[in-house]
Formats: sequence, structure tokens, C-alpha cells
Amino acid sequence: MPYDSASRPAGKARRPRQAPAAVRAPREQKRRRSRLPHTITLLGRILLLMVVLLGVGLWARSYFFVQPSEKKLEKYLAEGTFLNGIHIDGVNVSGMTIDEARQALLPGVEAAADAINIGVRYNTSLWLFNAVDLGAQSDLDQVLAEAMLLGRGDTPAENKKARNDLADNGKAYSTNFTADSALLAARVAAIGQAIDTLPSEPFATPILFWDAAAGDMPSFSYTDGKDGYMLNESALVQEILACLASGDHQAILTPELDLTPPTTTLEQVQANTQLRSAFQTDFSSRSARNTNRVGNIQKATTILNGAEILPGETLDFNEFIGPRYESGGWPLAPGIVNGDRYEMQPGGGICQVSTTLYIALLRAGAMRSDVEATAQEALEAPINITERNNHSWPSSYADRGLDATVTTGGKNLVFINQMDTPLYIFAYCDQENYKMNIYIYGQPLPDGLRYEPEGVTVEELEPGETQYTDNPNWPTGYEKVDAEGRVGYVAEVYMNVYQDDELISRELLYTDKYRAVTEKITRGTGDPSLPVPEEE
Repeated sequence: MPYDSASRPAGKARRPRQAPAAVRAPREQKRRRSRLPHTITLLGRILLLMVVLLGVGLWARSYFFVQPSEKKLEKYLAEGTFLNGIHIDGVNVSGMTIDEARQALLPGVEAAADAINIGVRYNTSLWLFNAVDLGAQSDLDQVLAEAMLLGRGDTPAENKKARNDLADNGKAYSTNFTADSALLAARVAAIGQAIDTLPSEPFATPILFWDAAAGDMPSFSYTDGKDGYMLNESALVQEILACLASGDHQAILTPELDLTPPTTTLEQVQANTQLRSAFQTDFSSRSARNTNRVGNIQKATTILNGAEILPGETLDFNEFIGPRYESGGWPLAPGIVNGDRYEMQPGGGICQVSTTLYIALLRAGAMRSDVEATAQEALEAPINITERNNHSWPSSYADRGLDATVTTGGKNLVFINQMDTPLYIFAYCDQENYKMNIYIYGQPLPDGLRYEPEGVTVEELEPGETQYTDNPNWPTGYEKVDAEGRVGYVAEVYMNVYQDDELISRELLYTDKYRAVTEKITRGTGDPSLPVPEEE
């Protein structure tokens, strides 16, 4: 039926007809075949570009980043000649091998070494350092190697740049010297030993004489400290090395000194030379005023006066006072022998000095490490008494339990200063008023703190029955007392500690025993007409 466009309903568009599939296929295939050569061409161009870029990258890498091999560098050093324009120490080495250049330069290097004479001056002293003193070594071989590889030892780009610069400006090298660091340090240390001045510490000097009768107290004279100066050895070493490196081989150096102040100040010394404790005993009884006895007390007092016991030091009374012999100026005076009688002996009476010192030490805060009760506590105390012994019977000038006997080569009084500042002992024998005085100076006790040792008798020990010894060579009725009978005692010693006037502690330190002494009498049993023996 023929197509009649007029018969198509109004408002509807005509739909185109599609050709059969067999008709469409050849057109699509034709279009596909027409794009393939274009794609191949594009890929070829991309591949070519990549090849070009790779080649450029490889060239750039080799030109800007790749350095010559070690083998090539070694060949330059072994066989190469210096490029034109290179000078070393003012010598033109262009065209020379390293060996030729070394021979040309060596005389100048040796002359430079001989000219090394660096001085160090301090006040009127001058120390000189030559090449041998310094163990000086030339860097000629390093300079030759560096110069030979100029324009050869880097990347092609850098080598070209270096060659161009060399052609335009030339290149000058200088040799220098290095020192043996250990040898130089040892030489500088020797200078330090000659220059170094240690600081002098401030110190106190006990004034040995004072007017006690006028109420004066012991005192000190004070000497201020002085700064020390120490050579800055590392700085001097660096200065000498710098002179070597710069070629200033005749330099005269002024060494740098470091100020070293004293470790303590005068104010600290003054603060630690204050009265810490004191004690006084009496020898006014008739027997105690024996002229020789008082002389021995005075002699021991004079020796002890002004004693300084440094931190950590020990004062051994017997060693400090010295042995007591008549030949040494110690007269005979009564002393206890065998625990039951008095006999004349050299130095008799100095136990009053050791006893007064012992009590002053306790009042200064000392503790005893020779008794079990306070042994551990004494290790932490400011003063550690390592030996003290009581007499055979009590002394009239001290509480029972607070005496301290000493004998030549025997019993002793020993103590250690465990503080970090010195202790000073002042001793004074007042022969007009019969007083023995000990003063201990050093770190003062804390404000208001006071130590008061106290001896308390807790038991009396009765002596046994009188012992008689018969002597037929003496007339009957004559008797001689060899040892007087004495009551014995047991005494406890306490330490009372006060803060201001308040008792804050009371501690039992130790117990002493003074044995009873049995009376001993020798009596005559012979004919009453026998002569009475003469008194010794």
C-alpha cells in the first residue's frame, strides 16, 4: 500500500526506518578500520618520547650525579699530571706528576717545619713548641691528592665548572701542619702544673693567750682566702693548633686562665669557730695543789691549748701530749698504782686535764663508740669517742663515772671529729684560783640546745677485811699501811639534753664500777727492841 503522508494522524512525527542489520555492519567496520592507524601512530610517538626522555635522564644522571670510579681516581693519582694553573705553596706544579711535585715542594715544607717555634708566655716564663715538641706532621700528601683531582674527582658537570674556573682564575693551595694530640696535651699539662695556682682557703688561727682573769674568752685571728688561677688547657691546645693551621708558626700566645675561687668564705669560717662547750674542774684541795702535780697540769694544758682537729681527724691524747718521763720534763707527782695506792710517778696529775677534756667533749655532743649502748649512735654523732677509761677509784674533781684516766703506753682518751668543719681546743690552767678549764670551739650547737652529762652513784661496795702481812724484821707493835681501805661504787652516767631550760631527753649512756679496796697492813712480829724502819 502506497505511503500517504496525509493519512498520518496529525501531531505524530515520522519515525525513520532502520536499515537491516546486514546493511549496517559494513559501515561500522569501515569506521573502526579507519581509527586503527591513528592509534598506532600515537603509540609510536609516545614510545619515541619515552625513549628520548629516558636517554635525556640517563645523560643527565651521568652528567650531574655520577662520579668517577675509585679505579679511575687511583689512576689519576698514580699517572696523572696537574692541570694548568695549579700552584702549591707558591710553586707552579702544572704538568707535573705527584712525585715530581712532591720533590719540588719538600724542601719548602721541611724549612717551614724547622721554622715552627710557637711560644706561650706567662709572666716571666716562656715555653716554646718546635716541630718535634708538637709531633708536627705535614699534610703535603693530602694537598697533592686534592690538587690532582681538581676538575677530575667530581661529576662531569662539577668537573667542567672547576676546569673553567681554573682556566679563568687559577688555583692556589697551601700545606699546613697537624700536631700529635697526645704529645701536645702532655706538654700543655706540664705548663699547667707550672702556672696553676690553687685557691687559698680562708682560715682561723687560734690566739693562744687571752686574759682569762679579766673575763676574756678564747678567740681567733682570721685570714681571708685568695682566688686561684688554672690554665685552660683545652683552649691553649686549640690556639696552638690554630697557629699551625694558619701558618702562624712564630706566634707568642698568652694563655687563658680560669678563675678558681675558694670553696668556703671567711664568713663561713667565722660562723664555724664559735664556742661549742666548756668545762672547768678544781684542784684546790691540799693534795691536788702539790707543786709538781700542778706543774704537770700546766705542762699538759700548754701542749693541748690551740689544738686543731680537722674533719675526719683523730686526737689521741697520749700521742698528742707525748710520753711522760722525768727526762722529758715531767716531774714526779702522786698517781694511782695497781689500783690500790698512790705512788710518785712522772706526769702525775694530768688525768685532771684528760678528765676535763672528756666532760667538755660530752657537753659538745660527743658519744662513745667503745660502749655497747651508744656504739651505733656514736657513728652518727658530731664527735665519736673511741676510747675512754675510768680510774681505779673516783676522782675528787669530777662526778663518779665522768673521769678519764690516761697512762703512758696504756689507757688513753681518743676521739674523732666527725663534723665537716674543724674543732679547736683551748686549755687554761688558772694557778691562782686552782681551776682547770677546757673550751671547745667549732660549729656551735643549735640555739638553746645544751648537753649536760650526769654521774649518779647507784651502789656502794664495801671493802673486805683488812689483810695483814707479818714481818719478823720489824719490832712487834710497828705497823705500816700499804693500801688504805676504800669503799667501791657503781655509777650510772646519763646524758640530759635541754632545749633552752626544758629537759627534753635523759639517756643512760653507760655504767662504771670502782672496785672496793681492801686495807693492807704490814706489821712487825720481831723483838720489840728491833729498830723501827725508816719511812720511805
